[in-house]
Amino acid sequence: MVNVLNLVSAVLCGLSVFFSIIVLGVVNGELKQFILDNTLCQFGNQANSNTDFRGCDVATAIGAISLVVALAFTVVAVVEFIQEDTLAVIATKTMLIIRGSVAGVTAFLWLVCFGVVVDEYNDNSLASTNALGGMSGAQAVSAFSFFSILTWGGLAVVLIVFRAIRGSPAGTPGGPV
Repeated sequence: MVNVLNLVSAVLCGLSVFFSIIVLGVVNGELKQFILDNTLCQFGNQANSNTDFRGCDVATAIGAISLVVALAFTVVAVVEFIQEDTLAVIATKTMLIIRGSVAGVTAFLWLVCFGVVVDEYNDNSLASTNALGGMSGAQAVSAFSFFSILTWGGLAVVLIVFRAIRGSPAGTPGGPV
């Protein structure tokens, strides 16, 4: 059961890395356009397009934070899956609680990002005019923000279940000898 949870954790971390890269790439490659020294973001309001970057900035910031955290989690999950004997060092109760908490906070950050992006997409007057070449990028950011909520929430649940099943690792106070 522990190996299955390690594998699920590694897969969810890999998906989180993939989704973060997609969000960062779409925001910085398609949604931000540089026209005559002015940067336009498709999530900005048309009347205030040079100063309102809230949707692009939120998605970029949370995508970057999520990418770094997901890469760190992926390394830990792969090490746990490959070398079972390192679990006594890596998967202590405290470490599992920290990882589960960070995954939960990251899921919440993606929820905030999803809310901001969808709100700005709905309020955007450029959505009907397609002035910046269509809204497929904005829809992709919205979709992958939602998928990221699911993967990070799933990862938090897996880590909580892992802690409940694993209990105290061998060799730690309170654990089996």
